[in-house]
Amino acid sequence: MKIHSPRIITFLLTMVGFSTLPHLHGQTMDSLPLYDGEIPFNLPNIGLQETSYVNENGYLLTTNIIQPELYIYLPSPEKATGTSVIICPGGGYWVLAIKHEGHDFAKWFQEQGVAAFVLKYRLPEPKLVSSREVPLLDAQRALEIVRSQAGVWHLDPSKVGIMGFSAGGYLAAWTSTREPGVPRPDFSILVYPVIQMHGHDAHGGSSERILGNHPSAEALRSHSPEENITSGTPPAFLIHAQDDPAVPIENSLIYYNKLREKNVPASLFTIPSGGHGFGMWPNGISWMPTLLEWMQWMKLVPVH
Repeated sequence: MKIHSPRIITFLLTMVGFSTLPHLHGQTMDSLPLYDGEIPFNLPNIGLQETSYVNENGYLLTTNIIQPELYIYLPSPEKATGTSVIICPGGGYWVLAIKHEGHDFAKWFQEQGVAAFVLKYRLPEPKLVSSREVPLLDAQRALEIVRSQAGVWHLDPSKVGIMGFSAGGYLAAWTSTREPGVPRPDFSILVYPVIQMHGHDAHGGSSERILGNHPSAEALRSHSPEENITSGTPPAFLIHAQDDPAVPIENSLIYYNKLREKNVPASLFTIPSGGHGFGMWPNGISWMPTLLEWMQWMKLVPVH
């Protein structure tokens, strides 16, 4: 993959219409493409087009993603903390729940003085891409871009986090537990995350989309975040409902306990009910104050 210098990325920002960065604080910027020119592992266009629709639960979903993008939410200068977070919506690697697990949270972070970047990442669809690891590639690329633009966007490059929901939670944990030397976040926020790729509590749909039908033992190990946690893994905040019918709470429990074994700072917030995919409001109750307090404990945002 071609890695661009900050100067070239700034040039790309200008070319796609972001030449007035200082005037865009406190607003939503148009999307920024992750790649210029050829996109790694994309197959020739076979006629599938990106599609967005509202499902029976009223959630906006996007699928058939060919052009991965970042949607950028910068806080106003008087609120800016320097902390930033890349948000990975869920959707089982079939779709992205781009609004209630993406843009809604970005707006909340923006109000807290945290720059937010909603990642519209590619899905491991064999008709569109030649590698099942394009979600990881796109997340790592997003980290590169955000850190390279830290000076332009007034961000602290050592406080770039990642947040993920369900399958996007797996992507956030996967990105957090890669080997040293590759782009990794400085903290993670995992919301009803898929963690396990095998075993009783694994989410079969996510595992199949990432690993295929008959993965090797080594593939299972290397793609299981809980098996790749070290003392250098970023701190994490996790939230999960006890009655989650799709991704058992054991996924969050095993990740949290493995972090504790390695003395990595972590907090797990469990709620008695809420099911799966609840976004910001399980049973009409917001858990965002708890997340904000954790970010204060971790000195990511100031205590007011």
